[in-house]
Amino acid sequence: MTAPRWRLPAAAFTALARGEGGPAVVADLRLARRSRTSLLIRLIATAPEARPAYRLLVDADRAAPAEVARVLDHPSVGAWATRTALAVRSGHPARPAELSFTAAAAAVRAGLPVTLDFPPVDVFALPTLGVADPSTLACTPPPEITLGPRVVQIDTWPGGGVPPELPVADHVDVARWRRSLSAAWRILSTDHPPLAAEVAELITVITPMPAARTGTTSATLADAFGCVFLSPSPDPESLAVTLVHEAQHTKLVALMDLFPLLVPDRRETFYAPWREDPRPLAGLLHGTYAHLGVARFWRTRPGLAAQTEYARWRRAALTATGTLLTSGGLTGTGTRFVEEMARVLRAWCAEPVHPEAEARATAQAVAHHTRWSTRQPS
Repeated sequence: MTAPRWRLPAAAFTALARGEGGPAVVADLRLARRSRTSLLIRLIATAPEARPAYRLLVDADRAAPAEVARVLDHPSVGAWATRTALAVRSGHPARPAELSFTAAAAAVRAGLPVTLDFPPVDVFALPTLGVADPSTLACTPPPEITLGPRVVQIDTWPGGGVPPELPVADHVDVARWRRSLSAAWRILSTDHPPLAAEVAELITVITPMPAARTGTTSATLADAFGCVFLSPSPDPESLAVTLVHEAQHTKLVALMDLFPLLVPDRRETFYAPWREDPRPLAGLLHGTYAHLGVARFWRTRPGLAAQTEYARWRRAALTATGTLLTSGGLTGTGTRFVEEMARVLRAWCAEPVHPEAEARATAQAVAHHTRWSTRQPS
C-alpha cells in the first residue's frame, strides 16, 4: 500500500476554482484522498493490535489492488481511519483493532482467506460488502443503483460511525430512492453532462436521512469522501441540484487536503446569504463554492423560476466571495482560489435575466439579510 505525493497542475487548480474540473481532475482528487486514507491506516498499524489486519491488507493489495482500492475509497473507511488515527496519535482511547473489518473486506474481495480476530461490535459490517455473518463472512450487500457509468450504494452505515448530528433514516424505501435518483440523474445527464460526469465520479454512497419538513436536507461529512447524506426530495430537479451542491463540497474537501486555503485558528464568524446562523470562515468558503455550483446548474435551465434561482445564488455567492477576500483569513493560495470564483460570478452577474426574476431574487436576498440582522445581538 503506497501513498504517493500528489501534485495538481495549475490549469486543474484554476478549473476547480471556477467550479469545474471535469471527471479526470476529480478522479485525481479521489486518488489523493485514497492516499490520505492509506497514510492514516499506516499510522494506525503502529498499534500492535492492528498489525495482523494490516499484514492481511497488504497481502490483499498485492493480490488485487483494484479491489483494495474500492474498499479504501468507501466513505466509512475514510471516516474511521481519520478518527482512529487522530485518537492513536493523541493518546486518546481508540480501537485500532477495528482495522480488521477493512482488511477482511479487502481480503474477501481479493479472494484471500481471512483468519483474524474481530473486536466485539453491535453490528458486524464490512465496508462495501454490507452486514456479514461473523463466522462465515457471508454478506448481505447494501442496495445499489446505477447512475450512468457508476454504481452507487444506498448505505445506512450499519456498523456505525455517523456523527449524531447527522440522523440516518430508520427505514429506507429502496424502490422510491431508485426512482428518485434515476429521475434526477436523467436531468443531469441530459441537460448538464459536465455536472453529471463529476457527480458520477465523486459520489459513491447515498445515505438516506429522515424526511425534511420542507424541501431536501443534505450534508457531506468531510472525512467520509464520496458519501452524500440526503433526505427524500420533493421532485427530481431539486434532487439534481442537491447532488451538484454536495459534489462541490466533496471536491473542496479533497482540494483542501492538498492546499492550505485558510489561515489556521481563525475564530470569527460571518454572514452567509443562504444560512440563518453566522458561519466560520471554512463554512463560508464551503457554502460559497457549493452555491457557485448551484448557480451553474440554474444558469442554463428554462423558465422564470430557474432564472430567479440563478439570479439569487449568483449574487449571493459573489457577495460571499467579497467577504472571504476581505476577511484576512485566506492564504495566498486561498486568495487565488476565491478570486477565480469571483471572476466567474462577476461575469454571470452581468448576464441579463428576466426583470421579474431579478426583482424576485433581489427581494429574497434583502429579506434574508434583514431577517438575519434582526437576530444578531445588538
